[in-house]
Amino acid sequence: MVKLIIWNAQGALGADFNQYFRLFVRLHKPDIFAIIEPRISGAKVDSFIRRSGFQTSYRVEASGFSGGICVLWQQSLIVDVVAISAQFVHAFISIPGDNKSFFFTFVYASPTAACRSALWSHLLALTPDTNWPWALGGDFNAIADSSERSGGSQRRLGVCRLFKEFFVFFWSDGYGFSWFNIYMAAWRPYAKA
Repeated sequence: MVKLIIWNAQGALGADFNQYFRLFVRLHKPDIFAIIEPRISGAKVDSFIRRSGFQTSYRVEASGFSGGICVLWQQSLIVDVVAISAQFVHAFISIPGDNKSFFFTFVYASPTAACRSALWSHLLALTPDTNWPWALGGDFNAIADSSERSGGSQRRLGVCRLFKEFFVFFWSDGYGFSWFNIYMAAWRPYAKA
């Protein structure tokens, strides 16, 4: 079994981030840890990766203080990055000595609808033509139905039709709301991932 954590950190510079990162690693001992939207790049992310305790990594640089994907993994896995864009890292993950391999796509979809629209066709093009399992995870910055959101601004209630059509191919039987924005206090929005 591969233990994987995906965290939309919304910034990886602060002391809180480093404290929670170490806590997550200590408690869960993940084989793979993906940080979505680290909002750091270059020497700053290099320094974080060296201190992370993970031996191997791949990243899509943040653009200023926006976006970015940083995937860290232990040497006990073979992770072959097979496709990338500013919005995803698509990898084939193998466990040496075991016949268990799978595709995983780490996603940070642009919060801008115009930029995000191309993501869905790119992801469909990645669909494996083999019998290998494929999973996706991350921040899609979209909802398929208005019932998936509670609170927050009503002007951001828009449902993403392309997101909904994309996930017709996948079935999610998840737990209610899977994230919330801690910075909005009483008007805190909740949404399914």
